[in-house]
Amino acid sequence: MEFKTYRRGWWVFAFMLLPVILVADEIRVAFPSQPQRREALRTFFRGNIEYLNGRELAAVFSANTYVNDEVNKLVLHFRDGEVKITAFSSFVVVDGRAFQLPLPTYFDGKEFYLPARAIFSVISATVLPGARYDEARRTFIGPAAHPAFNIYAASLESKQNGTLIRVKTSQEFDTRNIVRYITDNGWLVVQVPGGRVDTLALNHSILGGIIRRAWGRQLEKSAELRFKLTDKVSLPEVYQVDGAAELHIAIRNPARRKNDRIKELRERWYLDTIVIDPGHGGIDGGTIGKGGLKEKVVTLDVALRLGRLIKRKLNMKVVYTRDEDVFVPLWQRSKAANEAGGKLFISIHVNGSPNRGASGFETYLLAPAKTQEAIDVARMENSVIALEESDHPYQEFSDEALILSTMAQSTWMKEGEALAAMIQEKLSRHLDAPNRGIKQAEFYVLIGASMPNVLIEIGFITNRIEEKKLGQNEYRQRIANGLFDAIVLFKQKYEGTMLVEQGK
Repeated sequence: MEFKTYRRGWWVFAFMLLPVILVADEIRVAFPSQPQRREALRTFFRGNIEYLNGRELAAVFSANTYVNDEVNKLVLHFRDGEVKITAFSSFVVVDGRAFQLPLPTYFDGKEFYLPARAIFSVISATVLPGARYDEARRTFIGPAAHPAFNIYAASLESKQNGTLIRVKTSQEFDTRNIVRYITDNGWLVVQVPGGRVDTLALNHSILGGIIRRAWGRQLEKSAELRFKLTDKVSLPEVYQVDGAAELHIAIRNPARRKNDRIKELRERWYLDTIVIDPGHGGIDGGTIGKGGLKEKVVTLDVALRLGRLIKRKLNMKVVYTRDEDVFVPLWQRSKAANEAGGKLFISIHVNGSPNRGASGFETYLLAPAKTQEAIDVARMENSVIALEESDHPYQEFSDEALILSTMAQSTWMKEGEALAAMIQEKLSRHLDAPNRGIKQAEFYVLIGASMPNVLIEIGFITNRIEEKKLGQNEYRQRIANGLFDAIVLFKQKYEGTMLVEQGK
């Protein structure tokens, strides 16, 4: 049976279980902290008892709802707790504490209806502290402004290997104390000790992709952030970045089915294209030895020798970021590697040091530098950006920029480390120079290369003895031979991994 309301003209249905016609009305809702906001709750009378819709009550206060159809329960998740409602029961449970209403809840098979005055009394004393019902004005007045928050809305950023949830914060949290777990029904839960979450902001976050929705609740000593997942994932990493401005939750891509995994492995590990990057060039001569030998000359010669070996002996396409004495900006090098579909990126350089006795070869990965020496090497190689004519927006290596850069390449970090180890091993067999090991530093040229990537310093041009060696064709060929042997070993290992996976 349908009827028209006398106040707003809404069409509503009578309760299926009530034997009398219901009269519709409304109760206004006021917000002390938002005086311009206007809301109203539709209500229905049975005799002199006024009822309201439980889900509409939740919507007005931006609370999330969950319905368990098996037992006909409705759960309202407010900022300061949750309210559990059972069909045809006069009890509601708030955070484990039972409250009895004067009349039972009604359920029409879809919606839950509650005695309005009674439920206002319960939630005012629990999940909406400070709220009150002004019966004379027929207005439910919400709580005053919540104490200052330090956790706000969230946004998503899609990465090649996963999803980054960026949560706005105004306080720095100790990430060692943050608790993370994934529930059986697919919620990622992040509990932040000392956090005070603005659940209204969090609930209205703009999400998508692997995150279906977000909501938060305030616990006694921590904030609980929940994100509904659309697929199975492993536990994420949590970082505090940019001072206290954001909390980052890094979620890796979910595991693939076998056929998808095989396809992914084939695309990833069939090493058909290598990008060789001879450092410096053109107006940028790089480091210059005491005898006048220029870094740009050595790196190009070694790169071309390596490329000829690969073309002749391996079924791989060789792409050079430069194959002559020209200047190429750093950002264009990794961009060219990605556009060429590269599967490996090797940037070749020659080292320099105020210590004229320094000698040997070393391989670098993109990661925060751990030594002053590594910082100096990166600063020297990055200084080329001063010669670039464009205003390409290179990011300063803040904690946030490094986290984002290394996260974008973390898919390849393990393989990059393996390639670096193979390079150091093979060069040791070909060169009579010190093996200085694998290091890490912030090189602009490696940022953005979506493949295993390394930067190699093949010797010190500032060392008189090594400058002489680096000027010799025979020594340069030995360097190229060592790099080639490392690439062959890497190709065998990882294409072999693909074949093993296909056979499983």
